[in-house]
Amino acid sequence: MRSLIIKALLLGTFLVTAFGQAHIDARGLALCNAYTVSSRGVASVGFNPANLGFTNEVRLSANIFDINITAYNNFMTMALFNRYFSGDVNGDPFPLESKMPGRDITHKEYLLSLLPEDGFAVGLGVTIPIPLLNVSWGNYAFTSGMEYFQRNTLPQGLFVMMLEGNEVGKALDLSTSQDVLLVSNFAFSFAIPFESYNIGATVKYLAGLGFAGVDSSGGSFKTLATGLKSDGYYRYTRAIGGNGLAVDVGFTSEKIGNWQYGVAINNIIGFINWGNTDNTIARNISLVEALVPIRSILGIPSDSTIYSASTLYTMEMDSVNVGNGLNNIDEYFQMLEEDVPVPDSIRMNYPAIFRIGATYQHEQDFIFMADLSAGLDDYYFADRNWRLALGAEWIRFKMIPIRSGMAFGGPYGREASLGTGVHLLWFDADIALKFLGGMSLSTAEGIEFGINFQFKR
Repeated sequence: MRSLIIKALLLGTFLVTAFGQAHIDARGLALCNAYTVSSRGVASVGFNPANLGFTNEVRLSANIFDINITAYNNFMTMALFNRYFSGDVNGDPFPLESKMPGRDITHKEYLLSLLPEDGFAVGLGVTIPIPLLNVSWGNYAFTSGMEYFQRNTLPQGLFVMMLEGNEVGKALDLSTSQDVLLVSNFAFSFAIPFESYNIGATVKYLAGLGFAGVDSSGGSFKTLATGLKSDGYYRYTRAIGGNGLAVDVGFTSEKIGNWQYGVAINNIIGFINWGNTDNTIARNISLVEALVPIRSILGIPSDSTIYSASTLYTMEMDSVNVGNGLNNIDEYFQMLEEDVPVPDSIRMNYPAIFRIGATYQHEQDFIFMADLSAGLDDYYFADRNWRLALGAEWIRFKMIPIRSGMAFGGPYGREASLGTGVHLLWFDADIALKFLGGMSLSTAEGIEFGINFQFKR
């Protein structure tokens, strides 16, 4: 178990300092991703390439610097931490066994009810478009960037044991998960304008640096009268080097009065083949490992023909009591490792997302946006739950726009965002902050931050 955690942390530490999910610039982030219709120029790529056809609004755009960072969990908020884990007014631990006012449950039971059944999850996503390699000209665009995604879960049973102890006869589920993905992309996008609408498409080449994940886990931990029993297992698979392709398509109407409509599907085709010899990373592995010992970090044998590996970790215990357990901790409380076969090439589907949106402009004062979206898959940065996003942008003073938005549904339940910028003649600077899982900093379970500098005319 310790080996598995150490490898995950090492990989996460390396990748966190590097690059996450489908990219959105700071303007779109401030509008809570209600961007299917209102994105323009190079920012259209990744949301709706049909918006490149509005060359009367943006003829040329280029990213100078752009970064988006997401960090979240599915349980802890600042308000919850301050209430239960920062001590009372005297600095003493909070009395978790006491009853909640007006309710027939204890604070400890309340805390456990907030923890999802699939465990405590933490995640990180980072996207960085490569500077000077993200340009739109007319109704064409060339873009590139790095995407990093990481999500780890700890079994709910561990927290039940910490708060309630190991009740005799009660089985605690040990299922867990981990996903780590690092991909670079290079895309060509275009839009075809018609009299009353635009259609567009993006073709992306996906060059995978590495991925790792617990693709199978289970078993339980149980305390019996005769001792401890466990049959937990985790299969940890990883690979380096991947080739893939993804395609986005989109449609946007011209303005109909003050209204405008659009629809898009991101990654309608999307896949990456990992771990074979026919990819850029594999062909240049010596150069890559001169900078980063990627195979050593992932625990992949250094044989030049091997680019993937899978290991089965098991923790088998039967009737381990306090005496023999404490005297032989290294023998009884350890994960046994066994290398298991992995295919020569691993095919991974890239998550698809459906979007439909509308905007309404009130004179030269406000633009109101609404987007409805859902993932066609349920992993990495996609979620099958429908998400409704609403955004507004105050444009009376074009030099300093003010933006805000909120969203409901999707992976976080509730979101709120705000942002602003400075727009000069040919230069835009924007900044935005979004709260995930709550409508304020104290109730949010995560945040997303974005900043970008862009040349535009």
